[in-house]
Amino acid sequence: MEIFDIPFNPDAAHGWTVPIPRDGEKRFVSRTDALAFAQMLAKDESISQRTNNYLCVEGGDKHWRLFTADLMPVG
Repeated sequence: MEIFDIPFNPDAAHGWTVPIPRDGEKRFVSRTDALAFAQMLAKDESISQRTNNYLCVEGGDKHWRLFTADLMPVG
């Protein structure tokens, strides 16, 4: 199982980083691009590894919310 964290604000380098299991990480200049990539990666990993993968997304209200790879809320 993998959980991909997507914060609301960029990091100190003014971007968003998405870890790639077994292959480093990828940087994005926009949160939307990072989220789209993380969703694609979570779906691909779910299929290839036969596991459930999730995205944990921070909202503007500073609350973190968990979503499936299909962006359906968990809980």
